[in-house]
Amino acid sequence: MYESEGVAALRSLQGKLLQIPDLRPIYANWTSGLNPHCEELRAFVDENIDKYVKNEKVRLKTKAIDLGWFASLCYPSAEIEQLKTMALISMVFFIFDDTIDKEIDHETPDFASDFDAATKLRKDSIAYVRSQLLQDHASATSGKQPPRVPQEFASFEAFAPRVTAAAPGQVDLVKLAGDVQEFIEANALEQTYRLSGSLPSTEEYWTYRHGVGAVLPFCTLHQYVNDICLPDALAWCEEVNIMRIEASFQPLICNDLYSLKKEMKDDTPTNLIPIMIAESGISLESIVYELVEQMYSSARKFDAAAASLRAKGREYNDSVQEQIDMFITAFETFQTGCFKFFMHSRRFGVKDYEQEDGSYFIPL
Repeated sequence: MYESEGVAALRSLQGKLLQIPDLRPIYANWTSGLNPHCEELRAFVDENIDKYVKNEKVRLKTKAIDLGWFASLCYPSAEIEQLKTMALISMVFFIFDDTIDKEIDHETPDFASDFDAATKLRKDSIAYVRSQLLQDHASATSGKQPPRVPQEFASFEAFAPRVTAAAPGQVDLVKLAGDVQEFIEANALEQTYRLSGSLPSTEEYWTYRHGVGAVLPFCTLHQYVNDICLPDALAWCEEVNIMRIEASFQPLICNDLYSLKKEMKDDTPTNLIPIMIAESGISLESIVYELVEQMYSSARKFDAAAASLRAKGREYNDSVQEQIDMFITAFETFQTGCFKFFMHSRRFGVKDYEQEDGSYFIPL
């Protein structure tokens, strides 16, 4: 029986022990917590999953992710309406990603196995996103019919009005539409590798990983989530661009560490660990060490950029400086929230492998 390069790389890890050191020191100096509205948010998310996810199997799977808890970890100080918005965009991304990332029913062809069908879904979803975020200027002026609503992206209709109605300056809709479009388009490259059975190089992996990781749209909403509005010279300066990249990089590496066992079970080899092993031939232990070092380096880059942003803020009044602190905190809590989610979520299933010292010994 043919075994693809990707699946072979995953299966070469079977029987090995994945040892992840205690990563809490990386996040020790960043704000973390759980939003007190968590239970209310969980009920809100479940109501929307019932409304927008028609397939019962997919509906139960989506509820099991516990997106209300995820958003509450990422934004512990957000007010309930902003928190609902962040939960809704999380729901959009998780549903879409799971639709194409793997087959829900292996006996029925679906978007995961049909690249042409997935391509049409991506095209329709991009058109729908741009329309909902008021960026489809050609259709608006020509009187054309609004784009078709893809069922797999239909929940975007609950999210979009919340950000288009935000206070002026809080949400850059052009940037947000671009971020979401990048998420959808990057999904195509990831699917190409998965369906071909070939593994990308590490360099090729990073050409699409920030896109499919879908962190950047969250970063674009970090003024909105705090109900603040920074001067553009601060909100989109070079320091913030660095913070955006590092706040994306950190959870992506963390995800690939804690999700390896799950992805081996699902035979989905779009994980950096088997890619690095196949490319370099070095051991699993050495790969983990290298990735952890990269996480520490990323945290230092983030902190340096945040310190530089605060220094720039000293040229402004106390109110702006306070808003900068809130803005930076949103980036911090997003990263600490993702970390806690990866460790303890049923989606990853590694909680039972935690050791007393905070490390993880995960049998593969």
